Amino acid sequence: MQKPKGTTDFYPEELAVRNRIFIKLRETALRYNFLEIESPAFESMDLLSRKEGEEIREQIFTLEKKGNEHLGLRFDLTVPAVRMFIQAEKGIPKPVKWFYLSRMWRYEQPQQGRLREFYQFSAELFGSRNADADAEIISLAIESLLSLGLKKGEFIVRLNNKKLLEGILEEFIPEHLIQEVIKLIDKSRKIDERVFNEEMTRMGINKDMSERLEKAIGIKNLSDISESNIKIKEGISELKSLLSSLGTKSEFITLDISTARGLSYYTGNVFEIFDSHEKYRSIAGGGRYDNLVELLGGRSTPAIGFAIGYAVLELILKDKGLISKTPISPEYFIAIVSDDLKEKAIEITDILRKRYTVEIELGGRNLNNQLKYANSIKAKKVIILGKKELVEGMVVVKDMSNGSEQKIKIVELLEYLKPHKSLAI
Repeated sequence: MQKPKGTTDFYPEELAVRNRIFIKLRETALRYNFLEIESPAFESMDLLSRKEGEEIREQIFTLEKKGNEHLGLRFDLTVPAVRMFIQAEKGIPKPVKWFYLSRMWRYEQPQQGRLREFYQFSAELFGSRNADADAEIISLAIESLLSLGLKKGEFIVRLNNKKLLEGILEEFIPEHLIQEVIKLIDKSRKIDERVFNEEMTRMGINKDMSERLEKAIGIKNLSDISESNIKIKEGISELKSLLSSLGTKSEFITLDISTARGLSYYTGNVFEIFDSHEKYRSIAGGGRYDNLVELLGGRSTPAIGFAIGYAVLELILKDKGLISKTPISPEYFIAIVSDDLKEKAIEITDILRKRYTVEIELGGRNLNNQLKYANSIKAKKVIILGKKELVEGMVVVKDMSNGSEQKIKIVELLEYLKPHKSLAI
């Protein structure tokens, strides 16, 4: 029996790793005063498809239609966040800073780092057009990765501006092809050069246009771009304002005109984060989407956000040796020599569980097999309840790391035991 295609089973050790990563991401977001939200797993198909139109419909897992309701599983976290903002925006101060840590679904061909059921950390900021808001979002993205142990030089933030890119393309690409070309540029890192060129030819892009496009997306400095139209001027201005607001975080940034974020709703600064060697897909991506709230039925509201995909993030952290499966083991195992001691064993277990992780014998095994089991689950210590010891008000505590044993008075047991220590990432 196999799990569904494009999904992940999280056994206890894998889930413990994921939870520790989520804790770090959550702590970082809260330090930036982003507040956590959650929404239903499904939304109306009308809402889901309005963001990206018909192109996304084939990727949505749809639910069986009941009555007049046509619902689908969410494929990202921005749409539900925007809906929630529209419903609540009159009663909350701006800017609104929210984050998500949840799962989504897309019906597509699974690849390394891209699944049908997947998890994302997503942050959204509503209500500010100021470059400081863009800097806040990008700073949070960078700090989130640093909190997990990645270092400067191990990842890079590729920054661009949608207005700038559109303005450059307007100089030599027919207007009706610009958005299609942007989507192709967005795919350029995921497809080989032959496929890219074939797509360009299919669209009617001639050799001269191709050469100018190649030259344009190779520009590395804003000073090398001629401000020949209003979109280029606005894009350069927005990028300069953002860079001046980033402070020391600007050291992580590189200008990359090929960073397109092909979705049409992006309106200004956009960015993607890759590992320095680009061994994997992008770790994170986002940008400004000032028209989306209005598109989904709200009042005109500037907004910016980003998302980190867990699947790629886990691959990179493993590659860097920053996470490993940590054995999940109880601090204490309660061994019972005979059934008539079970009541006392349960009493002691209940007391210890107020402070510690405790396992108790459930299988009726003899003491030797209980000790074997305690060793197999890597229990740190075993508390052995024997008749003779209990008459004396004592138990035997066996240290499984060195085999040493010590008799301890039951009334002193809690004082003897070491303070509880939580798992660290």
